[in-house]
Amino acid sequence: MNNLIATLDVKRVLQGLYAIQHALHTMRKRWGAFLRKYPFVLWLLKALGLVTLVGAIAVTGFLMSIRYGAFGPLPSKADLEQISNPLAADVLAEDGTLLGRYFFEHRSNVPYKNISPHFVNALVATEDARYFHHNGVDLRAWARVAYKTILKKDESAGGGSTITQQLSKNLYPRRDYGEYSLVINKLKEVFIAIRLENLYSKEEILEMYLNTVPFSENTYGIKVASQRFFGVTPDSLNAEQAAVLVAMLKATTTYSPVANPEKSLERRNLVLGQMQKYGYLSETETDSLQKLPLNLRYSPLNHNEGVATHFREHLRLELKKILEDYRKPNGMAYNIYTDGLKIYTTIDPKMQRYAEQAMQEHMKQLQKDFLQAPQRCASLGKRHYFDFGDPSIAALSPNESRGFYSTTD
Repeated sequence: MNNLIATLDVKRVLQGLYAIQHALHTMRKRWGAFLRKYPFVLWLLKALGLVTLVGAIAVTGFLMSIRYGAFGPLPSKADLEQISNPLAADVLAEDGTLLGRYFFEHRSNVPYKNISPHFVNALVATEDARYFHHNGVDLRAWARVAYKTILKKDESAGGGSTITQQLSKNLYPRRDYGEYSLVINKLKEVFIAIRLENLYSKEEILEMYLNTVPFSENTYGIKVASQRFFGVTPDSLNAEQAAVLVAMLKATTTYSPVANPEKSLERRNLVLGQMQKYGYLSETETDSLQKLPLNLRYSPLNHNEGVATHFREHLRLELKKILEDYRKPNGMAYNIYTDGLKIYTTIDPKMQRYAEQAMQEHMKQLQKDFLQAPQRCASLGKRHYFDFGDPSIAALSPNESRGFYSTTD
């Protein structure tokens, strides 16, 4: 019985193969007859095939030219293994609190483990939802952007760049190649992104990205941004604060909570909506968070604000002289603006604030006394000598530098 069933199965398979062969033979005959009747179609097909072949060769050659440095060398594996960014120098008080920083780019690094999960979730949900599932290039996102941009004319569809590609752009800024700049730079970022993904874990790439990404006002990295806008450390950011900072990444000035609070709030709520869409927030949490105000604790840090500004400037000049006698392990000179130095001082920040407050209050009275001094001299109607040791005289103008003020009747 089993042999009979096997024989029938083989017979059916053979019949199926014969039917396919017959159909192909018939199709071939009909195609041949069609081409004999319309010979120009054959020439069109040959021309199309030739154009396709030439196009494929051209595209491959173009990609290889980028890959091997025709438009500037790509970073090697060794280069990518030694990535470094300019880091601000921290000036620390006696108790370890921050007095100020010296920097060209206001940046201070933070490890991935010290970054709030809310921020990572907000970033991935908004910028690269498939981040943990691609190798640096998201072809599905490219297809989505092409469909929305080209077919639906939706200019808000985004650019399709992954977080790794954005990191590539942050590490190696784009160059000008004329009208082909966008295409060439995008492709260079693709190659760099793939190399980064081969060298680093997803968490390490996120750490590098979050320490290099620019926010507004010469602020770089999540550590400085969280301190500047909310007065907290990166690991303390809550969901709504994280959403505000992620919102800024689309356009740092347009969505700055300081410069444009209304647009920032609108964009923040969009980010919160993305977090709900991808399961990082519940609908109830999203609704309640979207009703909250921005609640900024804005505290800009620059060279002319904060505690002990005059001391910090004097210290900066002293450090430049001191560092002339020291070298980094690679033999290069230290740079106080880019090498992330930690500078420990004996300043007591609490006593310094008291001293500066007392000085400001006393200067008000000194200035008042100084402004009243000419009237007192005029009432005497003669040259009046000022005792520079007199604490009631704060300062004299240049023509009074000899120690007296002269009036005439």
